[in-house]
Order: sequence, then C-alpha cells, then structure tokens
Amino acid sequence: MRLLPLLVLTALMVACSSVAPPPPLTLNDWRTPDPQQLPLALAHLQRGDTEQALDYLRAYSYFGDPEQLGSAQRAQLHRGMLALGNTLDPHVTPRLAEQWAVTLYRYYGEANLAEHYAELQPALVRQLNAFTQRAPANLAQEYALWELLRAPGLLMHTARRQGEASALRPALTQPALTQTLMTFAASTQARYDAQDWPLKNLYWVLAHQRLLLDDEAGQAQDSQVAAIARQDAITRADAAGEAFTLGYLVNAFLGQEACTRDYPDLCTVPAPEAVLPILHRCSARLVIRAQDLAEAELADSCARLTAQEDHFHQLLATDRTPVANDHNHNLEVVVFRNWSQYNAYGQLLFDIGTDNGGMYIEGTPQAEGNQARFFAFRGWWLPEFTVWNLNHEYVHYLDGRYVKYGGFGHFPAQMVWWAEGLAEYIAKGAENRQALELLQTTPAEKRPSLTRVFATEYADGLERTYRWSYLAVRYLAETDPASLQAIAKPLKRDHNQGYLEALASTAEQHQAGFARWLDALAAEPLPEEEAASPYPRKLDRYSYRDYLRPSQLANTEGHLHF
Repeated sequence: MRLLPLLVLTALMVACSSVAPPPPLTLNDWRTPDPQQLPLALAHLQRGDTEQALDYLRAYSYFGDPEQLGSAQRAQLHRGMLALGNTLDPHVTPRLAEQWAVTLYRYYGEANLAEHYAELQPALVRQLNAFTQRAPANLAQEYALWELLRAPGLLMHTARRQGEASALRPALTQPALTQTLMTFAASTQARYDAQDWPLKNLYWVLAHQRLLLDDEAGQAQDSQVAAIARQDAITRADAAGEAFTLGYLVNAFLGQEACTRDYPDLCTVPAPEAVLPILHRCSARLVIRAQDLAEAELADSCARLTAQEDHFHQLLATDRTPVANDHNHNLEVVVFRNWSQYNAYGQLLFDIGTDNGGMYIEGTPQAEGNQARFFAFRGWWLPEFTVWNLNHEYVHYLDGRYVKYGGFGHFPAQMVWWAEGLAEYIAKGAENRQALELLQTTPAEKRPSLTRVFATEYADGLERTYRWSYLAVRYLAETDPASLQAIAKPLKRDHNQGYLEALASTAEQHQAGFARWLDALAAEPLPEEEAASPYPRKLDRYSYRDYLRPSQLANTEGHLHF
C-alpha cells in the first residue's frame, strides 16, 4: 500500500520537471521571418533542435533586428551557440557548421554579445583545424569552410571599427587563432583540387588581424605570411604571388611601397590597361578610365560632371582663368567596379591610400606634365547607377585649378571648411538631407558659429567637416555670394594672411545673419522622400572582397549574403 503513493509522487515529479518541446518553427520565406518566432527559435537552439533555429536566426539577422534582443534572449542564444560549437564536426554536419559561423559574425559583433565571443573562439579554431587536416569533399563542406573563414575576418573588421576598446580585440589577436590560420595557410588543404580560394581567404583574415596589431607584431606577422607565400611560390610561381598580393598586401593596406620594396619576388601587378580597359573622353580637359562602365553610364557620368562646372565658375567669379603656375590642364577620372577593386588596384597601380571612399589627388600642379586624378568606384550597392562621390570630387579639381594656389596642404590652416563645404554645396545644391536633418536635430545653442566652422579640421568629424561646412557655404552663396568671392581672391593670389583676415571679417559680419538663416531653414519641413526599407540589414560594404568568393558558392536561397 505504501508503494502506490510513492509511484504516483514520482510520476508527478517527472511530469513537473519535463518541459514540453517547443512547437515547430516555420520559415517559408527567408525574407519575411516572423519576429514572434524569435523566442521559439532560441528555445529550439537551446534544446538542441539546431538546424531550423539557425536558419531562422540567419534570416532574422538580415530582415529583423538582432540589436533588439533582450539580455535574457542574448544569454539563451549564447548558451545554445556554446553547446553546439563544442560538438560540431564540419565534415559530418557542414550545414550546421555553416549556419553556426554565420550566426557568430552576424550577432557577436553587436556590443552586448561581443564580450562573450572569446568563449566561442575555441570551437571556431577546432573546426578550422579540422579542415587543415582534411579538405572539403562536397559543396556543403565548402560553404561551411568559407563561412568559418569569413567569421573571424568580419569580426576583426568590426573590432577595428570599434577601436582600441573593442571587446572582440583580445580574443581575435590571440596566438592560438593566429597559429591556426598560419598552419592552415601553409598546408596543402589551403590549395586543394587546384583551388586556392581558402588560401586567399586565410590571407585576408590575417591581413585584418594585422590591422589590430602594433607595429612590431604586425611586421613579424608580415614575415610569417611572406614565408608561407614564398614556399607556395616554389610550386605555383605567379599564382602564389597573386594570392599573396591580393589576399594579404592590399588588405593590410601595405600598398605599392611594400610591394616593390619588401616583396618584389612575390608581388604581382597587372598592366593598368588590363585593369582599366575603357578610355572615354568627355572633353579636351576631362577623361574617364574605367573598369566596366557601359557607354550610357560613361555619357551619364560626363554629363553629371560638366553640368556643375558653370555653377562653380559663376558662383566664384573665376572668369575660367586658372591660378598661376597650375599645369593641371586636364583631369583623369578613374572608376573601379567596386570598392574591392579600388582597394586593390588603387594601391598597386597608383600608390594611393584606399582606406576611404575615393579620393582626389592633385599632385604637384606647378610641375609640367602633372596629372590630376580622381579615384572613384561604382556605387554597386545602390539600385540606380552612380559613381560614388563623383560630383563632390570634381569640385576639388575645379577648386584647385581655378581658386586655390598651390597643391593640397599649401595653405597651412582653416581650409577644410572651404574645400569640403564648397564641394558638398556645388555637388548637392539645396538637396542635402543629411545636413538638413542634422540642423533640425541640433538645438540652436549647440550649433557651431561661423568662426568655429571656419576653424574645422578633419579630426573634428564628419558633421563639422561636411555638413556644417556645407551649411556655411550655402548660407554665403544664397545671401551674399560676393563674400565667397572675397574669400577666394586671396587664395588665388597665394595670400594666406589675406585669406585669414577675410574669414575673420566674414564671421564678424555674418554671424547674426547665419544664426537667423539656420533658424529659418530648420523650421522648413524636410522634403518627402520615398520610404526606403531598412532591410536587408547589411554588413559594412567595405569588409569583404569580391575576388575572394569562389564561383561555386552562389548567393542563393539558404545561402543569402548581405
């Protein structure tokens, strides 16, 4: 009689301690993950029903908002990722390995999860080591390897953007990770079946890691990577040099100097015409060299450039007369297919810094035969054709040719507002939504004065450099264009003191009017714009390189990338 109650009690305890399995996930369309299913996906992940959960989390990272996860949800995600990572074998369950790696770089760059990334890195290292021992044997395993390589590289890019205080940085510079990457790069598995895409991707990761190191450690890393490349060159000759040059040198921003000075035996530089086969003349003074622009796109680019020239000359009363001793008789606009190509061949062919969104190089205008160039790239992420910053940079050429004496940096101070504000105003006119939004959201007492705008330096940030400078130029252009011409005159005559005096006089004369004008402009409603979807949520468009992706790994349903 005593046994029955005990059995009943035991059954009740088991029933109470058992948790009913979560209902199944449904993900009919990757582009429309239901946010109501986020808790369900996390429950599946923690329970070990991982494939559907990771599919959902990947889709949600593109078309949802991972930053909205609460602290309990982040903890739940991390527990599931940790448990799964400790058991994954990328050869046995490559799809899970792929999705685990994508979840790693899509979620753990976010500030509230970055501090937990270090706990997952051993699982990442273990999986990479598995591929060091055995190359992928099918497409699913190739996808897994590709994402396992991309994960640390993309997180390193995030860490660099976050700065010295990034919680990711200590783990991503650990010797254990470096050694794994180096060992893999030196192995035959990095060049399996006559494919070297794993090697190129490993070089790319090591280049990103190099950007997180101090000079001494970075130079030591350069030597180690070069030793791997030289060993590779024994059997692969130029192919080894190309992988090293495109994979490591340009992504570490070591540039043409390191290429020719330190690695002449490895560095491979194609002929300029092989990279930029298109030569299109807009006018006697303007030529475009391009990688892939169609005829209609070339014509459109020429029209955009020449249309703003009349406005420039009229506003500043230049009489179309160049400054003295300026031999920049024409401008060459160099347009690359995208930023990846700009990053590589801007360095290798033209020896410019490419850690930026394009640039104008005036050269030494006093030198006979000097060639001014503007380097740009197609806005490949935009729905309509545009050359990024095309009109803005053309103003820099016109400014240097017709207004400012000497080359870049000739005048010692207070030139940033003029150069960037003028370029923004001529290029955009009254259509500068970012500047207008900044104005509307900045209280009047916190808006910079004209004196402060005139003193802007590049270190003062994007808002002062571009938006407040734009507003200052626009105010003068619309209310007193003669004052802009008065400021320009001493620049043309190489009279620095006269320029500074003109700025001081303009600031004193116009500050009250500038403040009133800003008040009136801030009160105007912003023009309506077509609502743009914030989705898909894209990683920084400058983080990965188009030439690193193997052609067989297509951007298809289930393998989407943004």
